[in-house]
Amino acid sequence: MADMQELVQRLERAVSRLEVLSAESRRPPGDCGEVNGVIRGVAPSVEAFDKLMNGMVAEFLNNSRILAGDVETHEYQEDRNDLVISETELKQVAYIFKCDKSTLQIKGKVNSITIDNCKKFGLVFDNVVGIVEVINSKDIQIQVMGRVPTISINKTEGCHIYLSEDALDCEIVSAKSSEMNILIPQDDDYREFPVPEQFKTAWDGSKLVTEPAEIMA
Repeated sequence: MADMQELVQRLERAVSRLEVLSAESRRPPGDCGEVNGVIRGVAPSVEAFDKLMNGMVAEFLNNSRILAGDVETHEYQEDRNDLVISETELKQVAYIFKCDKSTLQIKGKVNSITIDNCKKFGLVFDNVVGIVEVINSKDIQIQVMGRVPTISINKTEGCHIYLSEDALDCEIVSAKSSEMNILIPQDDDYREFPVPEQFKTAWDGSKLVTEPAEIMA
């Protein structure tokens, strides 16, 4: 992790130098000296960019894959109900961003899944070894076919989670969200249980105790 932080800092410094080169390239031709190790010519910023992409950026992307696994991304899909990720690996991370009125099926076992800024989106997956996260989304339906240890819901309006028999020990963590329901398999059907949105906290003499608030008619 320390190596990654050092690499990010090197990238930031390189980008700053690239910005200087870009400004230099817009100057009238004349002085063809050297700027930050790159000889000024017809397009010094292009040359600097190529060096950056072939050097530190390539190293950064390679290290990112080693640390976080391969990322399978679906972005800006709309009115698609045929999205499928069928070839998966244990290290793989799935990231779904700004998909609308669509459904994605993930087969096999992956490391984690993130649903970010999606609306009316459905996810069906087999197994996740880490976490499934839902962030800044609305009207999400998730069906677990196998197992998942944790599902996190954050800043989301409307989230229905269908658990399998093997996923009944899944922990649901929620914050700043509403209209959340967990559906438990029962007699070849599902029974729906709402996730509390309001809580009450009281002092018991030694510590604060928080529990779901009863809805008053």
